[in-house]
Amino acid sequence: MTAPLRIVSWNIDGLAKWLRGATRARAAAQTPAPRLDALHRLLGEPDVLLLQEVRLRPEDVSAVALMEQALPGYRCGYALCRDRINVKFRGGRAYGVTSYVREELEPRWLPAPDWEREGRMLVCELPQLGLAIANVYAVNGTSKPYYDPVTGQPQSDRHTWKRSFQTHMRDAFQTMRAGGRELVLVGDWNVSLTALDVHPRLRTEQPHALARAYFQDAFIAGLDVVDAYRALHDERKFTWFDRVAARRGRLDAARVDYALVSRSLLPRVIDADILQEYALQHGSDHAPLTLSLRI
Repeated sequence: MTAPLRIVSWNIDGLAKWLRGATRARAAAQTPAPRLDALHRLLGEPDVLLLQEVRLRPEDVSAVALMEQALPGYRCGYALCRDRINVKFRGGRAYGVTSYVREELEPRWLPAPDWEREGRMLVCELPQLGLAIANVYAVNGTSKPYYDPVTGQPQSDRHTWKRSFQTHMRDAFQTMRAGGRELVLVGDWNVSLTALDVHPRLRTEQPHALARAYFQDAFIAGLDVVDAYRALHDERKFTWFDRVAARRGRLDAARVDYALVSRSLLPRVIDADILQEYALQHGSDHAPLTLSLRI
């Protein structure tokens, strides 16, 4: 592969709506026709498509099969929620990530670590390119209790679990980097970095300030990764939009989705952008990210 590697990431806010439906011809043949191919074309047919918040369970066998087969010519990998203690909303249909990578790139999926049971991280190694691409849907901190997913014993709240999750990821990614892989960490991180990334204001009260400082100091600095979009642009663009505020004609928005790349990869970043106009109009409160890398 000599053309730039193009990556698109999107918190899609439910994948099932893109897997239902059929053309008349396929319906007549009783063959499901996933609509994810239409979304793929809409996004310019990227080489790597990373989707977060797919909201499928492992036991949703038919939907998972549709997801796996949705993009011919691509290999599909996924991490779905298997934590029945902490995740009961919608019968466990929450979180989850799926990644599509062109077959010619020969992706290799890394197994889910024991500490990751909510379907929040999937790592794909591309040995040809020396890259480890992580699809991340990070924990959103709340005061809701967090229980050990194996024993069911109370551990902390989800603010604390958010920081623990970041620590687990950092340690895993440090191991990959030590193994010679350049890092491309992309997805919904559920934290805003600066006042430039929010409207109307940056939340500076606790525990939000602690979460931000921990993410910047322990995770980003600890891995020596760079926010690709901010490295290239100083304009205000957002990736999350409050639906209620939007219906009332107000802007309540934040940039919480990032492409974080190894500092040594930064000279190979051709472009990074946010497709703000896609948010809300396609059924998600998030906008897609794009990242192009020189190979």
